[in-house]
Amino acid sequence: MNVISENAASQQVAGNRAEEQEEKTNLRVIKIRPAGNAKMFRTLTKAIAAGATTLIVTTRVDVAGCGYVWFGIRKGYTELDGKLLLNAQIWNYLLAFLMGKELPEVTEFEPDREICCQSEWLAEVAAEVEKLTPITSEEYNESEEGIGYLAKKYHFPNGKVVMPAEAMEDITDLLN
Repeated sequence: MNVISENAASQQVAGNRAEEQEEKTNLRVIKIRPAGNAKMFRTLTKAIAAGATTLIVTTRVDVAGCGYVWFGIRKGYTELDGKLLLNAQIWNYLLAFLMGKELPEVTEFEPDREICCQSEWLAEVAAEVEKLTPITSEEYNESEEGIGYLAKKYHFPNGKVVMPAEAMEDITDLLN
């Protein structure tokens, strides 16, 4: 039974990748000018209210140790991109949207300042999203300088969470 569900998940990821490639060629990306966190969140919620169906979040930690996401919210072939600082309410809202659940109310927009160690926090996020979805994929990208990056993506019904790519010296690091 596990083999069947793993095959179905693998086929879904392959189908998602084909759709992503098609979307990338036709996608109109609009970068949102940086603004206060409350305003950025309102922009995100307006896009969702207007019928946006796909959310892509990439987790990061800034130099002050605050967790944030780069987000892309899509409707059709248009994507709004921006940065949103995280707190527990905002993170729960993002996860609820990704899973297609009822969206909780967000009343606090100030970021949590308790995140102090980037690698530990990112590992906690990865563990949390792994519990919520069994569907993952990895994507290898190589820069012009010849350094490769491996990004892990967690796929949900309404989008995905992308973990920061890990730098690799060469392709053989994939075998480890």
